Amino acid sequence: MSTKGQLQGLEGFEALDLGELYYIGGRSIVERGLRYYRDFAVESLEWDPRLKRMLALVAGRRGLPYEVLLEVREGRLEHECDCAAWGNYGACKHVVAATAAMFLAVQGKSVGEIQMPVDYVQGLRAQLGYAVEPQHSEELELAERKTELLVDDVSRYGSMRFLVRGPTPIDFMHSVGVHMPNSSYGYHAQREFYLGEVGRALPGFLEEAKAHGIEVSLQVDGQRVPMRLAKRSCEVTQVVDVRGSKVLRRLLFTASDGADLHPLHMILSGGLLLTAEGAVHRFDPASLNADDRLIEEYTVEGYNRISCLTGAGSELRIQVEGAAAQAEQVQPEAVELVLDCSIWENAALEPERLDFELQVRVDDVTVSLAHFRERCLSAVVDAYSGSLLSAKRRVLALLDLIRRVLADEDAGERIALERYVADFPELCSNDYRGVVLDILNRLNRFLVDGVATDSVLAVDVDAGRWLAYQLDTRKLMMLLFSMIEPTGRRGLLDLRDGAIAIKRGSSGMDVVQRVVQVAARLGVAVRFNELPVRTEALSISVDTKASGSDIDWFALHPTIRCAERTIQPTEWIRLIQGQLLLEGEDGALIVPQFDDGTEGGLQVLADLLRSKRKAGATSLLDGEQLMASRLEMLDWIALRKYGVHLRLPPQADALFRSLSEFQGLEPFQQPTTVLAELRPYQLEGCAWIDFLYRHRFGACLADDMGLGKTLQAIAFIAKCLDERQSTQSAPVLIVLPTSLVFNWTDEFARFAPSLQVVACLRKSDWSDALTGGQVILTTYDRVRLDQRELSLHEFDVVVFDEAHNLKNVAAARTKAAIELKRRFTLCLTGTPVENNASEYYSVLSASVPGIFGSLKSFKESFRTAPERILARAKPFILRRTKQALLTELPAKEEHELFLEMSAVQKEIYTRTVAEVREEIAAAYDDQPEQQAGIVALAAILRLRQVCVSPELLGKQLPEPAPKFVYMGDRLEELQAEGNAALVFSQFIGGLDQMEAIARERGVDYLRMDGRTPVGQRREIVRSFQSGDGPSFFFISLKTGGVGLNLTRANYVFHLDPWWNPAVENQASDRAHRIGQTRSVFVQRLIMQHSIEARMLELKARKAELFRQLVDEPGRRTAKAGLQREDFEYLLNG
Repeated sequence: MSTKGQLQGLEGFEALDLGELYYIGGRSIVERGLRYYRDFAVESLEWDPRLKRMLALVAGRRGLPYEVLLEVREGRLEHECDCAAWGNYGACKHVVAATAAMFLAVQGKSVGEIQMPVDYVQGLRAQLGYAVEPQHSEELELAERKTELLVDDVSRYGSMRFLVRGPTPIDFMHSVGVHMPNSSYGYHAQREFYLGEVGRALPGFLEEAKAHGIEVSLQVDGQRVPMRLAKRSCEVTQVVDVRGSKVLRRLLFTASDGADLHPLHMILSGGLLLTAEGAVHRFDPASLNADDRLIEEYTVEGYNRISCLTGAGSELRIQVEGAAAQAEQVQPEAVELVLDCSIWENAALEPERLDFELQVRVDDVTVSLAHFRERCLSAVVDAYSGSLLSAKRRVLALLDLIRRVLADEDAGERIALERYVADFPELCSNDYRGVVLDILNRLNRFLVDGVATDSVLAVDVDAGRWLAYQLDTRKLMMLLFSMIEPTGRRGLLDLRDGAIAIKRGSSGMDVVQRVVQVAARLGVAVRFNELPVRTEALSISVDTKASGSDIDWFALHPTIRCAERTIQPTEWIRLIQGQLLLEGEDGALIVPQFDDGTEGGLQVLADLLRSKRKAGATSLLDGEQLMASRLEMLDWIALRKYGVHLRLPPQADALFRSLSEFQGLEPFQQPTTVLAELRPYQLEGCAWIDFLYRHRFGACLADDMGLGKTLQAIAFIAKCLDERQSTQSAPVLIVLPTSLVFNWTDEFARFAPSLQVVACLRKSDWSDALTGGQVILTTYDRVRLDQRELSLHEFDVVVFDEAHNLKNVAAARTKAAIELKRRFTLCLTGTPVENNASEYYSVLSASVPGIFGSLKSFKESFRTAPERILARAKPFILRRTKQALLTELPAKEEHELFLEMSAVQKEIYTRTVAEVREEIAAAYDDQPEQQAGIVALAAILRLRQVCVSPELLGKQLPEPAPKFVYMGDRLEELQAEGNAALVFSQFIGGLDQMEAIARERGVDYLRMDGRTPVGQRREIVRSFQSGDGPSFFFISLKTGGVGLNLTRANYVFHLDPWWNPAVENQASDRAHRIGQTRSVFVQRLIMQHSIEARMLELKARKAELFRQLVDEPGRRTAKAGLQREDFEYLLNG
């Protein structure tokens, strides 16, 4: 653009010669520019009075406008455009279009006789500041055009597209809720629009158009027909007509006066019909399906395929060759559901998938249910599911939920998901609730719509007739969603396509077997490779024979039969894998049928046989004599609950029934040497121990603390000694913690004073003890140290008190204990498991040697089938709780008290956390996991000590730590009220601090820890329990947490939490046990926002482990050991 000469204002544009436009560029540029102008490419004009230039925005190809600058300098037009063409050639079509628009707006001249709408001219002039009403010149003749709306397309799903002829009626569009641009013109001006929800909006739309004088028309055979609303609705009827090998299906619409209408468009969702005469009629679409069209032609097979999705309602007229006909009703027994299967192989002849077709056979007519299958599965796979189908667990849970809903005949028309939230919490969560509900309601419509209640029509073309039959859609859907357990959306898509994938390397017979079994349960026939498949029930039996008179070993003879055929052991593996198919005499496939019990029994039988199979054997039963010990027979007897016929010799059968049912035991005859009145449950416990003793097993009495395990053991021992015929010296050995020796001595003196009880606490004591006593009391450490002396003697009974001391199977004390020679073992413990399942293995293996085999095999069995391995131990462990037995025992109230750290304590704790975190991270990075765990526990210990008091780490405090300030106050209160209390701590330093605070407050106390001489412990306990001594007893958790009777106390305080709740409960139950007459209050002192608070959750995990192993054996457990993530969690407190 030139910079020479004087710029002229808007008056220069008003005086500019029209010919200036043709000097912009060559002919082609001018022609293209004028076409651009005619198509409303110029979107706006703007005048800049300061710079005396005009800015035009001209449409570009990519939706962004180009800027064109126009100036008049000394009567000549100058221009500039930011497009590439102007940059290269100094001219472009955008400048031509802008100049033409300028002449139109400023001078009212239309270039090239191009007529533009009046409102377009007005808009450009208004933008330049001219008066709103346009000033027409004689050279410009602009005529307003009339608006017409023409129906261009009608969607059967509820929308119409209109073409705009003439100016776009903006005001009208806004009045009917259709958004249009503010300007009616421009290169990108909208010349069409859609009207949605026609069923609701069209009547008002037509009325509003009429009020605005706008004509709305239909295109019929090239002619425009005005649309109008019919005053009355019409009726719709479906007509299906068999014509030769075709079925013609059409919709017949009838006016209120009975006249047939001539339909042009049908809008199902809105219930509107547009006729060729332009009339718009309403009708009720309830009897139609979403896919219905005005007229359709099918093959007979095709019609039968889709007819299963529609009921034969009263609105349906059937015809044969145009003449009215009646359908023949088929009886239910003549309707058969069939699953036709075949295996598809790839080019390498490897089976890849099982193809299936679901059919219904009505008399001689076979109808494919492929459409039904696709519609059902589409309801699941086509739902907007996000991550719902991306995880195997959710897919399996969804199928389980679908089957549950299908089985629930009271589900109703709308599914109430709340009925299933307890069993399917993830699917009912906010993340998936909406889509799951949508899927269930879609499927439910198959059950509540006419498909499930009305008859279904089928065409028998050979007989030229219509058939009506009932289709059990609930059964079909249950079959489809039970055939396989897909792991994701891909499996569901295959199922929708009528295929089930076969795993690589498999013959596919396992898939066939599952499909056949599911179909058989639902009463659906199966064909495989065009031959019928039938099922035959399996039966399993095991014959046994005792080997010898003492019932120690049994010879086993298992047999599996299918109908009249015995399945050979070489076929058992394929049978278990679901790949054994038999061939009948008629050539048909026979699938061995598992009922709910047989399948589980077969799996257990296989596991039992695998444990006996020699390495390299190809069969589960290698032909040699199969033998099982008495303990192993417990697993074989468990087969009975799976329906296996296990035959035992009568004497052995009675023995094992008593073991498994805890019934038929002889009442326990309390010996006269026992000076106590045993409670009924204690007599039952003694009878149980005596039964196991007489049959040479072993026992673990795991009663709750305070139920009198010691008394039951003493009564049993007394009976054994009364009935013994031999003169063997020292027949009974009791192994116990050092702190309980005096307690057992007192209990024997109290309840069985006539028995000769000897305490063996030194190596030199063994000689006299083994020759002069009936009952020997010794310690676990003594057994470990004196193995040689003990190996020369065999005991009749060995009792392990507080048997959780044997929880570490690799510990020297455990190894020494289990090597003791004995006929019978009795373990006493309130906590057979504290931290993990290996402890349970160790304690039970000590009770009943050989019950679990090796630790390695136990862990594997516990991982894969915990219910089976734990059921084996169930007859030998007896646990009763105080809550169940001692209803007269006073209440025990427990709670945690959270305290805030002092400022100094908090600063020390924060610093220690940083140090400990660094040590643990280094340990796990540089050392094996087990060693790192040991390092971590040691480091964590420092944090726990800081929570009690930093003085335990040698840090001086200006005042006592918060726990001891609180305890000082409590001791004073309890002393004034006449109460007694036990205070437990695992730290010697904690007990030292308790002593200091008690002395400061003038409170008398007793103390006992690991440093207290054994000889003094009895007197300390007697002094407290008798009431002669102080009312407060400070005890270390390890020393006084088990075996003591301290019922004088009615308050128990735990200064510091221990990892395992069972250990704390044992300590608390020193006070809460038989003999207690007052309610017991247990309080744990926890520092807020510390490792102690975090330990509470880990303790809950330990409690769950105990419940799963002992209280509810067989339930799977979470991992209970402390892992690296546990330590990280603890440090974030």
